[in-house]
Amino acid sequence: MEEIEELKKKIAGEIVLSKTPWETIKKWRQLFKISQTELSKELNMSASVISDYESGRRKSPGTKIILKFVNAIINTDLKRGGKIVNEFSTIYKTPDFKSSIFISKDFEKPVRIKDFLSQIHGEPCYEFEDGDIYGYSLINSKEAIINFSPIELSRIAPLINKHCLIFTNLERGRSPLVAIRLTNLRPGLVVLHGIKKADEIALRIAKLERLPLAISYVSTTEGLIKKLRDSNF
Repeated sequence: MEEIEELKKKIAGEIVLSKTPWETIKKWRQLFKISQTELSKELNMSASVISDYESGRRKSPGTKIILKFVNAIINTDLKRGGKIVNEFSTIYKTPDFKSSIFISKDFEKPVRIKDFLSQIHGEPCYEFEDGDIYGYSLINSKEAIINFSPIELSRIAPLINKHCLIFTNLERGRSPLVAIRLTNLRPGLVVLHGIKKADEIALRIAKLERLPLAISYVSTTEGLIKKLRDSNF
């Protein structure tokens, strides 16, 4: 499938260009929910070798090892039925959604929520446990909500799950949370931008779904984009 080849290129390219390739390898293994033991069997090498790569104890893998790794996680998932591969592949089938995204990025390694919020002048809307996120997308809320129904949004779950969704151009901040509630999306963090206080219903949904919810107090969308681009994540 063309989508699978695109996914392989994305993963391999991210590892090759990463300053910490071992951490990027670990990130993708975890996103595919594959244990070191499972991966080692697919690669026909010991789990300790995988552990050495991911911890940085072993020299950074060359291109051949990276390609073997990428093929291994894809093949392992396909043997399970291809659920995660199929989810990721939907990204390449929904180009129109990308037109609603101002800027997005996949992190080379997990970033703590509190560190990310510090970068974008974000404040939690309620007390929640700090966790990891793997990237972010800054979304033009008006376009996304107008152009995509909750069912359509559910097709891009891999773009959202464990990532931070930042919604800008908001009036109340309710619609994004309602859309998330009506789908099976599990973003690692939801940030509202352009409002001073979270809508009561949005806050209630966030607490009910145990979704970390925050507000970014950067004054403009342009300013928020600059802060995201200037970050070291």
